Amino acid sequence: MHNKELSDLKTINQQVMIDLIGDDKAEIAHFQQQFLRQAKTSLQHIAQLYRQEQFNKIKDEAHFLKTSAKAIGAELCAYHLQTLEHASLAQDKVKCKQHIHNLSNELKQVYLSASG
Repeated sequence: MHNKELSDLKTINQQVMIDLIGDDKAEIAHFQQQFLRQAKTSLQHIAQLYRQEQFNKIKDEAHFLKTSAKAIGAELCAYHLQTLEHASLAQDKVKCKQHIHNLSNELKQVYLSASG
């Protein structure tokens, strides 16, 4: 996300999926729903890892989910996952908590965008 300003990032950039698979709304919705299921599981896992202070594993989980977020155009999620990766590398528990909270809120926005 280094070549875009934070204010330019979208909850879901529909053009990403259109460029990837075409303008098949049903297929796009399917991929978005798959991402949301994966994200729910990953967020629960990240929260568990946070409670256990397993920062390297948080980084790995965030990186894995970030790849999926980018694939469906969930740009703000990808941004929050990147910041979580950086905070976990630094083993900064306070910042990790803040980024997990931001990620959780943004995932709710992705859900609303994908549902609407």
